[in-house]
Amino acid sequence: MPVQASLERIAGHRRILLLQGPNGPFFARLRDLLLGHGCHVTKVNFNGGDDLYYRGGDTVRFSDPMPAWEARLRMLLQPRRIDAIVVFGSARRQHRIAARVARELGIAYWVFEEGYIRPDYITLEAGGVNAESPLASLPLDSIPHAERTTRPCRFRHAFGLMAWHSFWYFVAGWIAQGRYPHYRHHKPFSVPELGRWLRAGYRKIRFHWQERGLRRQLLASDHPHFFMVALQVSGDSQIRQHSPWRRIEDFIEATIQSFASHAPPDSQLVIKHHPMDRGHTNYAATIAASCARYGVAGRVSYLHDARLPSLLHRCIGLVTVNSTTGLQALFHRVPVIALGRCFYAKPGLTFQGSLDAFWSGPPAVDMREFSRFRHYLIRVSQINASFYADHPVSPPNMPAAGPRQFRHLPVRVLSVLCLLMADAYSGRVWSLGGMLDWLAQMVVG
Repeated sequence: MPVQASLERIAGHRRILLLQGPNGPFFARLRDLLLGHGCHVTKVNFNGGDDLYYRGGDTVRFSDPMPAWEARLRMLLQPRRIDAIVVFGSARRQHRIAARVARELGIAYWVFEEGYIRPDYITLEAGGVNAESPLASLPLDSIPHAERTTRPCRFRHAFGLMAWHSFWYFVAGWIAQGRYPHYRHHKPFSVPELGRWLRAGYRKIRFHWQERGLRRQLLASDHPHFFMVALQVSGDSQIRQHSPWRRIEDFIEATIQSFASHAPPDSQLVIKHHPMDRGHTNYAATIAASCARYGVAGRVSYLHDARLPSLLHRCIGLVTVNSTTGLQALFHRVPVIALGRCFYAKPGLTFQGSLDAFWSGPPAVDMREFSRFRHYLIRVSQINASFYADHPVSPPNMPAAGPRQFRHLPVRVLSVLCLLMADAYSGRVWSLGGMLDWLAQMVVG
């Protein structure tokens, strides 16, 4: 019988090392839970955001260049007799090094990740996640039957809390750059990066209104069903490490070229932008150029803002590199082809032929096999919890930092002013003229 995924699986170890966690207090709350089980917990902080959300206890700060990290890690593991390392996301360089050292020394390595099944689950797996998940090498016919899961608890304001904690993590990381001069975050602590997130909010409103006609057209009962491409975040490690492409633009062009050459001439293609990449990228020019080059300008639509389930109800096939959107599509009985390495790209679940062949009519999803896989997936790797909203990890009587106060305009303005003050405090050069030029580019772009 598969073992139920739970936080208590980590508590089965006695001496635990936490590396980087999700933005916010989750790892601090996890520490309190583990201490309650009699564990000893050590935490390594790599930047000011880590310092903000994880204070007290056995905390170590690493501020040296990354080449020194492996030696420092080994110095932590052996004297403290660490028997488990816990991280959030396996792609960060310090975590990849830790995974290799853990394998060498026979230390358990646990990885948290955003939920494979969203929005009410988080992922916890031993050894790795996504393409490195233990599920990736498991043949479908060897997966045992698991009990159907009960209806999960829902978590309110999770997205707002994520934004709130990410904002302050960014501020703290920005202020403390002098303390951690060698740290490089996957999203740089800088004014331009703040601008991209502000631009994301502006674009969300803009595209919601600008694309309403296209949404009505695509979802109308008399509109032909369409194939869909689910884009991923630019710079996603799953693209760089587990796909044939290095850039999303290359994936887009290859997909449009294949569609133009092999899809039925009356078929339509919808390319769906990733909502978390709204402020960072816009592929309109890339898509337009590829459509013109391959002669399909009237058959390809580009959409930023639409509810995914509504699109999936009109979709006859989903193309992805290795996004968990593929699991959502299978749940809605939509055939899927995954062009990169991922844990669910298995014979019997996803289309195993070439992309050129996929357009001709992929076979229907075997819902019996998918349901068996999904129940097993939830049981062994998904925890009904939230990294950001209140959940069983929270210590009693701990007030949650809710998003309500962030909805008020004065607090938003104050937050932006805090960022500007942080920039000045960190010793970076700031000029009003340069800031105005940059703001103009954010709005126009």
